Amino acid sequence: MQVILICRICLTALATTAIGAAQVAIGVAPGSSSHVASTGHSLSQSRSLKPGATVCVNLPLNLAGMEMEMTKAGAELADRIRAAGFVSGVQGTLGSCDAVVFTEIAERTRNTVEIDFRIVLADEQVPRLCSSARGKSGKLVSWHAAVLQAFADEARQIRNAQQKGMAVYAGALAE
Repeated sequence: MQVILICRICLTALATTAIGAAQVAIGVAPGSSSHVASTGHSLSQSRSLKPGATVCVNLPLNLAGMEMEMTKAGAELADRIRAAGFVSGVQGTLGSCDAVVFTEIAERTRNTVEIDFRIVLADEQVPRLCSSARGKSGKLVSWHAAVLQAFADEARQIRNAQQKGMAVYAGALAE
């Protein structure tokens, strides 16, 4: 049990490093118009993505130890986000990103798959939405289908957050 905990801590540290490195590489291309709804914003203001905004998907991290093709998982997540009304693709396949989604497949039990995710706007480094999503597996539903259910739940939460605006995730700000 301690080995699993240590592995999770190491993977979380690697995920944090990967997220930081990806945020440095993300940006809105010079001369392009951003689809992020804001005018002279500050971190304390809620912001949202306009319809048609570009949401890039960082390849999901598999912290649950499940066997799966992560490139395919990233493409499947991008499909779900596209179905929610955004332009979406795996990071590096689109010209620019208005926001990036970072996802970790955090846990797989006999009946559920749980994922944690954050959405970061292109001109910020602090997450605007941090949440979890779940998918259920069972006799007639494979764990892969449960991952797809969780991805659909994630896309739904992202879409719903745009209706009320996304505040900065309070846990990300140090006093």
